[in-house]
Amino acid sequence: MLFSSPLFLFIFFPVFYCIFYCLRGKPRDFAVLFASLIFYAWGEPRFVFVAFLSAMLDYYACKLMEGSLRNFRKQLATLCIVQNLSMLVYFKYANFFVDSAAKALDSVGLHFDLVLKVALPIGVSFIVFEKITYAVDIYRGKGKSAPSLFYYLLYVFMFPKLLAGPIIKYHDIQDQLLAHDPSFNDFTTGYRRFIVELIKKVMFADTFAEVADKAFGPAISPEGLSTGTAWLGVICFTLQIYCDFSGYSDMAIGMARMMGFKLSENFNFPYISASFSEFWRRWHISLSTWIREYLYIPLGGNKCSRPRLYFNLWACFLLSGLWHGANWNFIFWGAYNGFFLIFDRLFWETRLRVGHKVKVGVTLFFIMLGWVIFRCHTVSQAFLYLERLFVPRGAGTYVDVTPNILTAMIIAAAFSLIPLLPKMDAEKLCSIKEGGIGAAESIVLALAGLLTVAKNVAISFNSFMYFRF
Repeated sequence: MLFSSPLFLFIFFPVFYCIFYCLRGKPRDFAVLFASLIFYAWGEPRFVFVAFLSAMLDYYACKLMEGSLRNFRKQLATLCIVQNLSMLVYFKYANFFVDSAAKALDSVGLHFDLVLKVALPIGVSFIVFEKITYAVDIYRGKGKSAPSLFYYLLYVFMFPKLLAGPIIKYHDIQDQLLAHDPSFNDFTTGYRRFIVELIKKVMFADTFAEVADKAFGPAISPEGLSTGTAWLGVICFTLQIYCDFSGYSDMAIGMARMMGFKLSENFNFPYISASFSEFWRRWHISLSTWIREYLYIPLGGNKCSRPRLYFNLWACFLLSGLWHGANWNFIFWGAYNGFFLIFDRLFWETRLRVGHKVKVGVTLFFIMLGWVIFRCHTVSQAFLYLERLFVPRGAGTYVDVTPNILTAMIIAAAFSLIPLLPKMDAEKLCSIKEGGIGAAESIVLALAGLLTVAKNVAISFNSFMYFRF
């Protein structure tokens, strides 16, 4: 059940918030948990029981962890981490491992009919990462365990963040879980955030998807594309993935705010970054933070030799690529990002002396090339696509750019890069999201929202890229 689907917009969303605001105190929390379980079970009726049992194991293991001896605490923490990673590996990577093994055996003349079809539960990566975060923080003594199983389940299954984050640490939201009483300002601020990001998702991301899906789709091989169309596909996908993911993530933040929860920001104008290091501080912030705190630092972080530091950076983003999907092109994309993070440390951020906007332009160029690897279905397709970008070819398949698509591209590109303008600041622009809502703005948003909903109802398919992650 996507946030932008008619079922969610016309039934789940209004019914839930009407019930939520008619209740007070603990009944509100029960309504949130019950609605969250319905929301998740709607898309994953079988996996919800697995996730529920796994969460129970985490909760009681972490309860035992508090006040126990260090060795026993370590064993319990290991149990939690292993059972969560096992669940992630099985559901997300079992098909990939079996398929890769079958191809490897076939390449040496050993043919086996190895077939495994494990369905990927939606949002499993985000659920597992939050559950690991909870167990590790309890082990480190960084926070207290949930006062009851109910509040732990509320933390794990809260529906706004279930499908695409942001990844939230329990100790960052614990006080809000125990006491949240949304004000009228919380409701209006959250509702405005939701509507604005719904417009970004439907009117912009879905528009760019029309071009990107044709350019990168299996119906057209990269060899059959003209160079101009190949570049158009890259530009549209660059805008699509930002509007799609940041829009969906911000919709989650808006809905949580309507319930009185203040979730951490997940995007901060990533395309104005002057290096890959800065990009990953601005893009999917909750994932980058998770990787730093729960993977990079335990590996040694900056407190080690230079070669080990570079290995840590590269290994973390190799695993980040694998986290995004069970496919070799995601692993290659992770290695690609890891390479540029090392390059930042060695040269880009330390020795190169060029203008800031030049660095932004060069960084964005290589980020766009990275998106080619991310979007293609295989590594070989990615190399063919990259070749088409740099080997000029006029003849080939063209994708029509309608005035609607061109207008959306100009508006999205302008807003993505607006902090680069004089007297503009990304932090101030982000703070505007938390501002009040005036009468004129209400009218404009209402009209834009109606157009968005009308488009949503008219189209037959509503996609979300990170739905599969």
